[in-house]
Order: sequence, then C-alpha cells, then structure tokens
Amino acid sequence: MSIWRDKYDTLEDYYANEFNQQYSILDPETLNVIKAEEQFPYYTLSADEIAIDPDETDAEVEAYGRDPAKQREEIIKCINNFPYFCHKYIKIMHPIRGLLPFVLYNYQRRVIDEYDKHRFTIISKFRQGGLTTTTAIWALWRCMFKKDQTMMVMSKTDREAMTGAGMVARAIQWLPTWLQPEMGKNNDHVKEFLITSSRIDFQGPEAARTRALTYMILDEAAFIDGMEEHWKAMYPTLSTGGNCIAISTVNGLGNWYEEIYHNAQVKKNKFHVIDLDFWEHPDYNDADWVADQRAQLGEKGWQQEVMRSFLGSGETYIPGHIIADIDANIRTKDGPKRILFPQWCNDHEEYAEEEGALWVWKEPVDGHEYTMGVDCADGVGEGGDSSAFSIIDDSTLEQVAEFYSNKVPPHDFAQIINQTGIFYNTSKIVVENMASSGGAVISALQNTLMYENLYYDAAKRQQAGIKTTIQVRPMVMQAIQSRILQKSLIINSPRLIHELKTFIYNTSRRKPEAQKGKHDDAIMALAIAVYIRDQAMRDIPVGADIPKELMDVFKSEVYEEIKQELKNGAPEDFIEEDDDIFATYQGDVTPGVVFNVRRKNERLLREFGW
Repeated sequence: MSIWRDKYDTLEDYYANEFNQQYSILDPETLNVIKAEEQFPYYTLSADEIAIDPDETDAEVEAYGRDPAKQREEIIKCINNFPYFCHKYIKIMHPIRGLLPFVLYNYQRRVIDEYDKHRFTIISKFRQGGLTTTTAIWALWRCMFKKDQTMMVMSKTDREAMTGAGMVARAIQWLPTWLQPEMGKNNDHVKEFLITSSRIDFQGPEAARTRALTYMILDEAAFIDGMEEHWKAMYPTLSTGGNCIAISTVNGLGNWYEEIYHNAQVKKNKFHVIDLDFWEHPDYNDADWVADQRAQLGEKGWQQEVMRSFLGSGETYIPGHIIADIDANIRTKDGPKRILFPQWCNDHEEYAEEEGALWVWKEPVDGHEYTMGVDCADGVGEGGDSSAFSIIDDSTLEQVAEFYSNKVPPHDFAQIINQTGIFYNTSKIVVENMASSGGAVISALQNTLMYENLYYDAAKRQQAGIKTTIQVRPMVMQAIQSRILQKSLIINSPRLIHELKTFIYNTSRRKPEAQKGKHDDAIMALAIAVYIRDQAMRDIPVGADIPKELMDVFKSEVYEEIKQELKNGAPEDFIEEDDDIFATYQGDVTPGVVFNVRRKNERLLREFGW
C-alpha cells in the first residue's frame, strides 16, 4: 500500500501537504499566542529531501550497491547534506508510530547549523526534544564522512553513555550494507571508523578526560555531579582548537551548567546560547499535551523541564526567583573596578573577571562609615573553606568590596584585613571568633597590628569578635535574609550569589547552611557585617535623627503587601494612610510620654543633654 500515491499526484504535493504545519511563538507566562499573524514552519525540506520516495523499500535502497553511479551520487548527497542523510538513511523508533525515517524539525536543523558556526555552544532545551539523538547521529555522520574526527559524548552515568553508544550502533545496523562504515574497535564505549581515521567515545564523567578532541559533547550537563571539577580536567583536551557542545534541560541553580549559561547570555564566556521551546515541536504544541505534562510533572517540574526556568531547590534560604533577579542584575554590571591579590586567587575559572582575591566595586568616600564582616579559614587550598571578608557602606547598605581565598593563611589574612580596613576609613571590623583561625586573626589585629576599630561583644565582657553560637547565628542569618527580601541590601558579588544558590534551610538540622560539598564563606562574611551594622543602628538614642535606611522597611513591597492584606475588608479607619509612625507628636501628648523610657547608657546620654 502506497504512503502517498493514493492521495497525491506528485512527491512535491505529498511533502507540501504532509509537512506544512506551522506554529506561533507563545508567551512563556500565559502560553497565549503572541502574534497570530507570525507563523513559522516545523519543517523546511531541501530539494534532495523532497525527492525522497517514502514508498521506496529497504531492498530497493540496498540495490544501489549494484549501481556504482547511483551509490556515488547518494554518498555525495549524504556528505553535503546532513538532513538528507537523516531523512533517507536513519530510522528512529517512535513510541506510537513505530520505526520512522528521521526527518529533522527546523529547531534541530538550526542547532546543527549553529554547531558549525560556534566553537562553544550551550543549549537550553525542553524535555524529550530529541537533541541527544540528533547530536549523536550528527557525530556519527561526521565520523563517517570527515577525516580525523575525535568525538567524545559524556553522559552523567556510564549506563547512559552505553545507551548513547547503542543508539549509534542501531543507526549503523539499519544503514544499507554499501553505506555501512568499516569499523575498527566497536563496543559499548568506542566506535572506530577505519576509512576516515575517526572515532566516537561514549563515556561517563570519570573516563572523559583523556585525548585531544575535535568535539566534546556534554549530554544533560546540568545533571552531571561535580561538573565544575570535570570541566577543569577536560578543558585542556580542547586547548588545541577543539569544540564543546553542552546540552541539557535545566536543573536549578548553582551548578556548572547554570553558571555557564547565564554568563554566556551576557557575553562573559565563549559559549553561544541556543534556546529551544516546546512549541517548536508539532507533537507538543497542543493544549492537551500541556495539561497532561503539567499534571504529570507538577508545576515545578513543568517550569523547569519544559519551560526552561532556573528555579531554586525549593529549600534555598533565599527564594530562587529573588536570587535569579539579583544574579541577572549583577551580570549586566561591568564588574569590579579593581581586582587585587592575584596570588591568593582560588584555583578555578567560574568567573571571567576573577584574577584576584580582593574585588573592589566602590572606593571609600570621605565621611562614610563602613563595616567589615570577616569569616576565617585555615588556607588549606582547593576543596577547603575560604577566608572571606565583605565590606558594606553603613549609609547606603551597598557591598563595596569583598575578599575570597582558600589559599591565604591566617597571618597574611590578618594583615590584608588591617590594611583594607584602614583604607575604608578605619572601618569597624567584625571577625567571627569560632575557630582557631578566627582567634589567630583577632589576636594579630589586637596585639600585633593594633587595629583601633575592632568590634567587641559587650555581652561577652568586651571579648573581641563575634561568636555565632546557636543563639546568635539565627539572628545573623535573619539580618541578611530580611535585607535581601526587602531589597534594601545592594549585592555586587557573583561569588556570593554562587553560594546563595546552594545555601539551603536544612529541615532536619533546623538551620540554614550550605549544601554538602558547597560553601557559605562569602555569605557569612556579609551576614555578619549586615547584622552588626543593623545592631549599631538600633542603638541610636531616642529622639535622635533616624537614618533613612531604617525607614526603608516600611516602604518595602513585603510590608506594603501585608498592609494591604490587613486593610482588605477592614473598616475605613482601621489603618490610617497618613499616619507617620516616626512623627514627633505635639499637643495632647506630653514630651514625658515619649522620653520617659529607660535607655541604654541613660546616665551618659543625659550628661550630654540627649
């Protein structure tokens, strides 16, 4: 029975009618069509593809081997036209329609074109989009028809690597015998092509670190554990001009894929971004499919796996969408004005501008006061905690400088703290005094360097530094959390944001902390600075001018939302709009009502007439 002859007169008619579906771009928020008049085809077939007869049998194609001229013609078409090779000779198994010719959708053709134009490519895709299959077959095509190709497909597990190798093996098996390549080593991990001296390796992360490569293909890169370390080991294999393709659905915040993707968006690395949306696939651009997927995946799964949204884990101490907003804002900025101490820089390349441990965004301003929060470590190098300090402008609550190093020993760290503190108008220095390294830094600042504006804890009998005990730590963390939620703290550090993405609330231990294998040093340094700065502001004497920053909480979005919720349905005078909660009242309220309060350091304040 013919596939097309009973309905159409020519192959052109068949392809024009059966492959003519079009789609419109949807609004990611509402999934409504943005411009109905703008339509895009799912397929764009070449002239050679339109000449392919779907009624042609495998036996008829096999007979090309007895016709050298026809055989040569077909090989030339395959060499010059990857979509033709797929359409004519590659079969894929559809879960409902069975074995089908592999006719590429336009988004798959676009991806292949981009592979040839860019050395580094990162793809954000929807689930079950066929990109792994497309890329694996493209790797097979290159090795069959181009000389000296060395391809590596790295999957998140060895089992998945073997699945990829099996896909290529089946594709070769379905080729007509005259087109099948002469193979050398041919097993679950390696495919060698003798005529072209090419090979494809399918490996898990641990094995994918060896020879120089033409292409490194990272499949589901967001899900590969320890990808940051694997990338450092693999990058030298591309140093001679190799290419890298990273393919993945998104997997939350704080992983290698997410960092590379967002930096690529703002041109801070070499990767070219390709975004693929589900409505570009004809089987998925359907209201019933959308409803079914949302029900099966849940809203978070839908947003992450189909809509390509980078969401937090759901347990991040700061909500994921707020982290994403701050991250996006930081990436659009120019970066630090000055970068210092390259000798103490950590051994990684997560940030394009990281050439030193100390980043300075704003220089000190005469008359401004600054607070430096300090988190100390032992300086053991890679894998260990970092010694960090963060400096904020007390008047603007902006992060103006940050130091971050896992190499610097406490002795040198103390001297850097001392000199930087003096530079920032002899800022108040608050050192976390919870380990031997913290004690060593405090001792050096006190006894050797004689720093004159060191923080002392009055509750601990004037002990230098701050102890983040089980009672104090929640208050320190709440200080930075509330400031971030109120949008009253200006964060400039991508290192800090990187830590926030993996800083969670551990429900079993009932405390916020870094995920296993991650760090929170930059977070703790800034949190300590914010906590002590806010504590100092709370000690302002009654009747003194109140800084504008303390008033900002009453103008925040959260505060206004709560206020409006309380007013909803309440009597008209329930909350007076014009009330100024900080106004000085006159008339029927006597001054004694306001000031007859026992204040901290009351006798001293009275002595100065306050």
